[in-house]
Amino acid sequence: MPNETGIRSALPPQEENRKATWFELFFDLVFVVSVAQLSGAYAHHYDLAGAAVFTGAFLAMWWCWLGHTFHATRFDRELPYQRMLGFLQISAVALVGYGATAPFSDRAWAFGGGLAAFKLLLAVAYQSERGWSGAAGLIRVYSGLYAAQAGLWALGIVLPGPARFVVWGVALLLDLASPWLVARQTTTVPPHPTHLPERFGLFTIILLGEGMASVVHALDHGDPLHLSAVIAACLGAGLSFLLWMAYFQHVRGHGERRIEDAVTGRRMRLWAYGHVPLYLGVASLAAGTVALATPGALSSLTIGLYIGGLSLAGAGLVLLGRVRPPASDACPAPGVGSLTE
Repeated sequence: MPNETGIRSALPPQEENRKATWFELFFDLVFVVSVAQLSGAYAHHYDLAGAAVFTGAFLAMWWCWLGHTFHATRFDRELPYQRMLGFLQISAVALVGYGATAPFSDRAWAFGGGLAAFKLLLAVAYQSERGWSGAAGLIRVYSGLYAAQAGLWALGIVLPGPARFVVWGVALLLDLASPWLVARQTTTVPPHPTHLPERFGLFTIILLGEGMASVVHALDHGDPLHLSAVIAACLGAGLSFLLWMAYFQHVRGHGERRIEDAVTGRRMRLWAYGHVPLYLGVASLAAGTVALATPGALSSLTIGLYIGGLSLAGAGLVLLGRVRPPASDACPAPGVGSLTE
């Protein structure tokens, strides 16, 4: 973007009090449809094998959301080419959602193909921003990382079962390591200090909303209404309310994240990693609410899986509490700033 002298800045400017765009909200809703597909499949295969499939697929899917969000918070200016890439990414997410019901078996071609397309589009999105000279290092690392992952996800489609899991496992490990691969560039090209936490807060809200949707599904699990459905629904609703209060009022996960040096950079990475078990746990609890609504579904295994989901969510909240921002740095609710200015 040119400055007053007509010379382009080395880094993309950060708009003050930036809010999530309508496109980002659209993207989140489409993404959570895919998560709901995965959660629904887990609810109908609520066992150890189902938990393993759910965990691997959820992490692979959520890191796509994370990659899109970190790119957008740094570079998105609502330009036509950015929106076109965004619509293509949404299409890839829809394909992932179709494959999410059997991501490693019957619909592996859709799940892996959608992820490969999404990663390739992320690489293209970063290459499209190479005019920002100050972000050259970040762009180079992310472009190479996402291009490599696109190849791995595509390769896994044509490989037999064990080899597929190895190749896709490597792709997922690259996701898990990616925040540290760009650690040196994070201080130079920091994400937006208020827009990024708002995006995480909005995604948390949507996942908790999916938890409430599972309450309705639990009550509608059979006719007539039976006691197990009522108990599962009440438990799911109560936990959704408690998790909302814990995230937004206690640990203030949506609080401002300003990166000024290596220490604040590490705190931001720990904050981002803290959302991994939190989101995995919240989505798992939604599946458990539906699964436990079936009469006779209660067993030591299903109870253990449900407690496991709750433990994951709790672990995420503990991690977020360790890097909790001061109360004065908490982000306002979306739209509040415009009403009070």
